[in-house]
Amino acid sequence: MYWADSVVSNLTGDQLVSTGISPSGPIHVGNMREIITGDILYKASLDRGLKSRFIYLCDDLDPLRKVYPFLDSSYAKYVGVPLSYIPSPDGNGKYSDYFLKPFLETLQKINVNVEVISTTGLYKTGKLADAIDTAIKNRETIRKIMHEIAGYDLDESWYPYEPRCSKCGKINSSHVISYEYPYVHYKCEYCGNEGTSDIRTDDGKMPWRVEWPAKWYSLGVTIEPFGKDHAAAGGSYDTGKEIARQVFHINPPVPLMYERILLKGVGVMHSSTGISIPASEVVKFAPPEILRFLIAKNDPSRHIDFDPGLGLLNLIDDYEKIENAYFGLEKPNNENYKRIYEMSRIKILNAPEKINFRHIVNLIQIYKDDTSLLEALRRSGYNKEYIDQALRDEIETAKYWLDKYAPDNIKFSLSTKHIDLSEKEKTILSEFLNSVSGIEWTSENIHNVIYDIIGRNKIPPKDGFSLFYRVFIDRERGPRLGYFLANLDRNYVISRIKDLL
Repeated sequence: MYWADSVVSNLTGDQLVSTGISPSGPIHVGNMREIITGDILYKASLDRGLKSRFIYLCDDLDPLRKVYPFLDSSYAKYVGVPLSYIPSPDGNGKYSDYFLKPFLETLQKINVNVEVISTTGLYKTGKLADAIDTAIKNRETIRKIMHEIAGYDLDESWYPYEPRCSKCGKINSSHVISYEYPYVHYKCEYCGNEGTSDIRTDDGKMPWRVEWPAKWYSLGVTIEPFGKDHAAAGGSYDTGKEIARQVFHINPPVPLMYERILLKGVGVMHSSTGISIPASEVVKFAPPEILRFLIAKNDPSRHIDFDPGLGLLNLIDDYEKIENAYFGLEKPNNENYKRIYEMSRIKILNAPEKINFRHIVNLIQIYKDDTSLLEALRRSGYNKEYIDQALRDEIETAKYWLDKYAPDNIKFSLSTKHIDLSEKEKTILSEFLNSVSGIEWTSENIHNVIYDIIGRNKIPPKDGFSLFYRVFIDRERGPRLGYFLANLDRNYVISRIKDLL
């Protein structure tokens, strides 16, 4: 059974799938495992006939932890201030919205339809006030849970609430003096200010380990995916589920722990270090369904290695094979191929409508104008009289990938350079000319002709293929040879070889 269907297989009643990411910096491809996993669980719940909602909690009341590499030194004064109370790096609006906007635009492109809920808004409207009051009244129970499960030794004066100082604006520097509903009295250890916070507003927030189960309680969350850091023994899920049971008297949501997405050559991505690829960047160099496919095809318990270079082409190849299998055009290589495809696709198709992405990568390096490119596309089976918008988008995506991420061995240009040929090489090329004059100009036919010729001449395939690459792109290696030559005009291929002979 597909992993998402397995998670929801025994659920009954209304479901609320919740996810959350802090907009403290660019939301990167690693963060996308959270939101796409949630979306897949949501869709699996709907497919099972369960009335379901899917929410994304934007943790914009979290404080700025430090001056990140992508910020200038002027942000030092905002360390400790909630993200929703800090100016945007571009000077327009709020810090949190600056990083949230490209993320939400990306979600639209990859068909993630989620209710976005600001955590600041939850506090500001009093949605969490009952939970805060309950947590404060049960702070001894929470202290005990924190000690027994996480090993935290919290002072007896500790409160599960962090006031936002009315003077300096920081939310992690105040010490609670007393509480009398609905007011928390505090002293700020940073600026010395003494003040009062109203728990029915965003005058403060709960610490993460309390806030998480408080959100489950206040919103009615029933399913939540989360990363392995939260799932560690004594981690925030272990303490959260006990706070949920003992303090808020609810069952914790169905958990789904997911592994990290690792960036090839880097490892774990962190917005705070500036070493990551923003999700908004991925949809510029890969078709939008590929970001979904990256998550959908992998069991959440397994980490994912993301390679934006050659690995991306291989990933797209895998998606296209799954798509072809779904439509009965290819033998499936995964027992869950139908569900993987359904959870990856952006729109419902009657049949595959795209030209192979790897094919587009090759064609746009050969043909520089729309007229010749369209002719080549039509030779490849594209049956329209013009390049439609969907294909135009794929072409622009391929161009961006070639420019920014493609390895050098993928890039090429047609060569006009003269090369010296051995007698054996002249023989191979002459036999090729004689053999292709009457065949149908297809990749399979061309491949078979070349393979037969180098076999008869007792030439290793690698050396035989290398000859053709040197002739046409002045390289020892290149794209799949049969497909590459089939994409060139037959007369051009024949003329180039004759010139060299």
